Amino acid sequence: MFSDALLGKRGGSNQRFIEDVSKWVMQEKSVLRETAHRHHLSATGEKPSHYRINNEIVYEIDLSVYRDDAWHPYVADDVQFEAIMLDPYIRTTLNRTDSTGSAPDTATYHGDIKLPDRYGTFTFRVNYKRTGYSNVDVKDTVAIWPLRHDGYPRFLTAAYPYYTGSFVMVIGFLALSAVWLFSDESTNKTKAGATASKEKPKGKAKHKSS
Repeated sequence: MFSDALLGKRGGSNQRFIEDVSKWVMQEKSVLRETAHRHHLSATGEKPSHYRINNEIVYEIDLSVYRDDAWHPYVADDVQFEAIMLDPYIRTTLNRTDSTGSAPDTATYHGDIKLPDRYGTFTFRVNYKRTGYSNVDVKDTVAIWPLRHDGYPRFLTAAYPYYTGSFVMVIGFLALSAVWLFSDESTNKTKAGATASKEKPKGKAKHKSS
């Protein structure tokens, strides 16, 4: 296959094959690179020092491929983003963004992501490995904090039965206390005295001595 006789043979594809293999080995073709990546809050566009659980963010990454002695935008539909803390909590496919405003030799991929309901130190990662191309492995370590004490909803819909039970118990206690405090004590004492006199035992009669 690599002999001089076959290399110059008419109608053969050996020369083209050797050129493709040598370019691939020398990193002259099918080379992927990440030129930039970024993430920020979708609501404000700011990148804070840490995120909160359930925040909605935007993740973007720019990819290029080297071929024909120049860099070109890399077009694919299987670029994936992962949010990892020991195991992946999120794995989603990124969508290609319109090239307007981006560099002519890059393709931008983005994803609208809702962070998990779990706080800790996460790794935002794009680990792209495809046959025939060099690997792209981009990592960011990000802290996700729990909500502040005033960040939770004041009333939970699922807890309405418990709220109702608490109010019913308080109302019942107040009603029972009112009945006990404002009842007629004199009537109760009279009834109690009459009952006690009826139940008082009679003494035995004394016998006279003859």
